[in-house]
Amino acid sequence: MSRANDLMKIRGLLQERRRTTETAQAGARRELAALKDQERDPEYEEQAQAELADYTLSTLIEAQRREIMLIDAALSRMDNDVFGECVDCGNEISLDRLEAMPFAIRCEEDAALHEQETREAARHVGSLSL
Repeated sequence: MSRANDLMKIRGLLQERRRTTETAQAGARRELAALKDQERDPEYEEQAQAELADYTLSTLIEAQRREIMLIDAALSRMDNDVFGECVDCGNEISLDRLEAMPFAIRCEEDAALHEQETREAARHVGSLSL
């Protein structure tokens, strides 16, 4: 199978994942709305449980929103014929990596380097606050 065909397969997977994520997000939003519309029992434990559920659903919705953004960005890169190109070195990102991480914008080598630089920068910032 050619790389172009493989990328079209990944596009289909991304589109399906987007639909699935949107459906799940709509369900989480309905659950959150229903939770907020419930009359609250004044008992502390039940209130704490409701707040935990509210926090969990809100966190889930935010994660789903971010995933949809990543999918849209990947689809946009496909539309602009730059999907699968490393943003740092311009080389092709391996199909194995794209199948595992269709949002990948860096090849494995540059991703590892970027992660190391990010960790070092975070350590540096952390040491400045001491």
